[in-house]
Amino acid sequence: MADAELGRIHSLREPIAKRREREGKTFDTSHPLAQAIIKGWKTGPKKGSPVDCFVISPDFELMGRQLVNEFFKESWAKKLRDEENYLIFLKEALDGKQPGLGNIILNSEVSSQEVLDVFQTPMVGYKDYTVVVIDTRVFENGGTLTVDIETGRADADGAFLLFDGDSELPMDEWVPKEKRLDYAWIEPDETGQLTHRFDRGAFFRLGATGHHRRNEKGSTNAFKARISVTEYPQVESLEKEEPESDEHISEVPLNELRLVLDKAQPSQEILDAFRAPGEGYQDYTVVSIDTTAFAGSGTLIIDIRVGDADISGSFDLFDGDTELPTEGYPDDALTSAWGIRPGEAGKIRHRFAQGSVFKLGATGDWYGEKGRINAFHAKISVKEN
Repeated sequence: MADAELGRIHSLREPIAKRREREGKTFDTSHPLAQAIIKGWKTGPKKGSPVDCFVISPDFELMGRQLVNEFFKESWAKKLRDEENYLIFLKEALDGKQPGLGNIILNSEVSSQEVLDVFQTPMVGYKDYTVVVIDTRVFENGGTLTVDIETGRADADGAFLLFDGDSELPMDEWVPKEKRLDYAWIEPDETGQLTHRFDRGAFFRLGATGHHRRNEKGSTNAFKARISVTEYPQVESLEKEEPESDEHISEVPLNELRLVLDKAQPSQEILDAFRAPGEGYQDYTVVSIDTTAFAGSGTLIIDIRVGDADISGSFDLFDGDTELPTEGYPDDALTSAWGIRPGEAGKIRHRFAQGSVFKLGATGDWYGEKGRINAFHAKISVKEN
């Protein structure tokens, strides 16, 4: 059966539904097998990529995922025949190593990795986790797991919790200490840290969710997490003080982002999120970039990395006086970078004769499901000519 029959291609969902109605056929996408396949599309570092193979357990749990576009490149890089590489994939899946499912795998050679994603405030209940699985099993003599977190500028506080890999993620309003390994509440555009010492490497899970009391329901924010393990013994940190209630917490104002670049600070970085507008429309997250300090000519360079959520991003650069469109093609854009896929990077370059104000508009790809959110990180800099 084609992926489109399960709704993978958003633009084909309506035609397929009409065809089924015309032919009098039904298809149950709620079946556990169908749900496992759908979950597989949205899992891993390259969500939405064509998939060659899923390994699924008798209980319909995902055990492994192999991408068509990556398989042959991996075989070449490993200097293996395709059938040898495929057999390794199957064995790792059956051994519980979960290949291709996007786990952060740390070892002595790669002891640190970064994740860029989005959390959401629950519409119902108290928790709506974005989950990152962390594999530290190679550290058999133990170590210290550290998660350094940075939140985006959107008006949503984040709650970040670290759990054992085997634990069921609790949905309680307040998660007691015995149900978690560490906890951090982080306001917008701030940083925080989680730490946990372990005696033997294992799976852990990082859960990120919006603070249900502080935020509007459904509000989102980006986050970047640097996850690392140190093998040497570390002194236990002092027990962290945690707020017992949300009373007397100051309000965080929502500010528009405006970057000012000059010779003293020709480069700045931002972490934010964009939303898919639906085909034919625009729903920009806007960053104002002031380069008026550069009296002469120069080049504005924007290095962009899109997060791992299941939506590609498109980015348009405008003059500061331009009114950004809400639908149709952005014909007035100076330059653009469209269709940057999850987990991938792109670049915008624009030469100017004299410094001025520009607007960067970030929005979801037209071909993604309307309303989906993803994070993006941008390094914005000016190089004088």
